[in-house]
Amino acid sequence: MKCEIQLLDASLLADEKTLEELSYWFGVMNRTNGWHYDLDHIWILSELEKAGIKPGATIVDAGAGQGVLQYLLASRGYNVISLDFSPRTIPNRALGIFSIKGDGSAAIDYWHSYMNVINYGGDKTAGLLRKFSMERLKKIPAYIIKNIHSRILWLKERFVANHEQYGHITYIRAPFHDIPLADAVADAVVSVSAIEHADIELFGDNIDSLTRLLKPTSPMLLTTSATKDENSSYNETVAGWCFSRKRIAELLPDCSIEFDGDACERSLLSSTKFISRVDPYYFQKGQLFYARNFSTLPYLPLAIKFQQQTSQ
Repeated sequence: MKCEIQLLDASLLADEKTLEELSYWFGVMNRTNGWHYDLDHIWILSELEKAGIKPGATIVDAGAGQGVLQYLLASRGYNVISLDFSPRTIPNRALGIFSIKGDGSAAIDYWHSYMNVINYGGDKTAGLLRKFSMERLKKIPAYIIKNIHSRILWLKERFVANHEQYGHITYIRAPFHDIPLADAVADAVVSVSAIEHADIELFGDNIDSLTRLLKPTSPMLLTTSATKDENSSYNETVAGWCFSRKRIAELLPDCSIEFDGDACERSLLSSTKFISRVDPYYFQKGQLFYARNFSTLPYLPLAIKFQQQTSQ
């Protein structure tokens, strides 16, 4: 299997059409757009297109959670197997738009600390009022406007849009190393920022398990977090790894690697498009880009592409 690893830079943001599509679905589903999610999603969607993955195909979204990618893929006509080890219920925003089956809250014989970290819901506006302060009160109008806009998009999608060509979504609860699916069920496997939250000791098993799901010549497209530092780091708060070039080369020794961290960071920080699309959440006090006074990124977005080379 061929494997390629690269950092994702601002050149991806030239895809205005996909950016608009992403904004729409983040709005419909009322989800915060992670600061690197534009890059992750555009790269994955472009690679699916390059691989000739057509509507009607089956795509496994590994570590999907309540992320937007599964809904965007279904809206494009793909049938999505939505895999995650954390318990989930179908979000209200998806009802009446997508056909979702399966049990996202099934009991499994596995536990990971990330299950205590992830939160698939929450009313951010109400959260501002839990601790009274003028700083929090000042943010309420912006949240109200954002929520109204999101509600309008959802109403348009729910009651006006044509869903006849949408694919269906199937929830499965399982860890990456023990997936209750048959071999070769997927035309592609995709994953947005999830592999770093799985057990590092099982990294090879996780990759093998996900690869097993691929049909001949099918791609697997993963994004994760990278650091320019010599050594990887683990963040206990988010129960996630940030991989160094050295470590990712050890984990995936047969992969070709393009890794110029300084160039990637310069590309993003000098991009007005990138800065303009960072969600206001990240500019709040205590968040990653507070008051826009930042000259470095907390980590770099890394893409890993596996491609089956032979047919069976």
